[in-house]
Amino acid sequence: MTTSPVLTALRNATARSHAALEQHLAVASDGATRTDYLHYLEDMHGWLRAFEQALWDAEWPNELQAPARAGKLAWIEQDLNSAGMSRSEIGALPASVFAPDLSSEASRFGLAYVIEGAQLGTKQLRQRLDQALDGWEPRWLEGYGEQNGERWRGFLHALAGHVHTPQEISAACDAAAAGFDSLAGWFEQRRGERAELAMVK
Repeated sequence: MTTSPVLTALRNATARSHAALEQHLAVASDGATRTDYLHYLEDMHGWLRAFEQALWDAEWPNELQAPARAGKLAWIEQDLNSAGMSRSEIGALPASVFAPDLSSEASRFGLAYVIEGAQLGTKQLRQRLDQALDGWEPRWLEGYGEQNGERWRGFLHALAGHVHTPQEISAACDAAAAGFDSLAGWFEQRRGERAELAMVK
């Protein structure tokens, strides 16, 4: 597949933000533990909770298959529940105040680029955590399963077809960078809060 102008722009615009995010992901480091994974899930839940439904309930081109991409919050809740957390405990988890701009299709594509791109790394993350998870196969790490590659290609096709003017590309890039920055900041904030709590204990 030929790289579209918008994909090139998104990669360039988010390179710094993406790198900053990865620096705050303990779950992606060597020696990551089951606890690291559970903290990661809790934090992803807090970040997605405020906007996931609004994002996928918005207007999208049919070829994107938005309904099939919704529900990632439910995957996370399934994992937290299977790890022993009750529904009420999950509902009481800290939530981010991130309020992304969903007013334009281009902005929605930019934010979706962050979320859909995360699914590409689930297989590698699952392999890295294999020993720590000790036979547990979390739903979040399954992603779209065998359709991971197909769904990503479908996203890129829709992205290239609907975000192509300079103004649209700029809006998508701004939204994607804001998404990465928000998520990185949220992970950093939560890590600090856990460190403070550990000191009190």
